[in-house]
Amino acid sequence: MARGTLRGRMDEALGKLTELEGRLVKLQGELAVLRGQARQARGKARVRLARLEKRAAHRVAGVETALRTSKDRIGEALEASRRRVEKLMRSVEPAVRHSLDAARELRVRARAAGRLSRGLRKGIKAGREAFRHPRRG
Repeated sequence: MARGTLRGRMDEALGKLTELEGRLVKLQGELAVLRGQARQARGKARVRLARLEKRAAHRVAGVETALRTSKDRIGEALEASRRRVEKLMRSVEPAVRHSLDAARELRVRARAAGRLSRGLRKGIKAGREAFRHPRRG
């Protein structure tokens, strides 16, 4: 629907961010489980779990970095969009104000023209009536 519009792209980016945040929470939970298992394990299992923990910690750090970068980019895009809209509004405002003033002036002139045409019609009607029924005196 709104794809292609700035709002659509922003909504899509925010959806992806929400998804990333969910994945990050899941990874952090898995990392906590791995750490607990690594503390309880002995021998080769402990070494293997420690390796898995490091790998998971690296993935969590990567997701956190991606999430932070995405949030920064979205913030920058929103700020740039806000500035563009404000600039556009400042450039359009005088033209809109001029158009509104012109429309008001046109309404005033239209009312005056309406009054004049009503007066003209009444004058013509009165003249016609006077011609048809002249006063005899």
